[in-house]
Amino acid sequence: MFIHHYMGFNIHPSTCRVYFKVIDDIYYFCFEDMGVGTSVTNASEQLATEMTEKYGLEPGSARFFETYYYPGEERTFDEIEYTWVGLIAENPRWKPSNEQSLFEF
Repeated sequence: MFIHHYMGFNIHPSTCRVYFKVIDDIYYFCFEDMGVGTSVTNASEQLATEMTEKYGLEPGSARFFETYYYPGEERTFDEIEYTWVGLIAENPRWKPSNEQSLFEF
């Protein structure tokens, strides 16, 4: 896990937690919203693109998830699939996932 700083919508200093794991050469990334700046939902494409750049990955070698947690509430956990135009993530699609055991929250 690491803290990732990004410029949401290119003007808003933003922060999220990034959990990641590598299993059989597939990188698994989970973005956890920290309530600082642009949400991980609204910056989803940017975050996925930044992770593939940071680790020198081809888009097909990574899977992406997002999570929100508020004390006293149940954690939400979704997988995000993208259309990739070269190395740029576009057109995110969210679906509920039960694979949160991949990550240690």
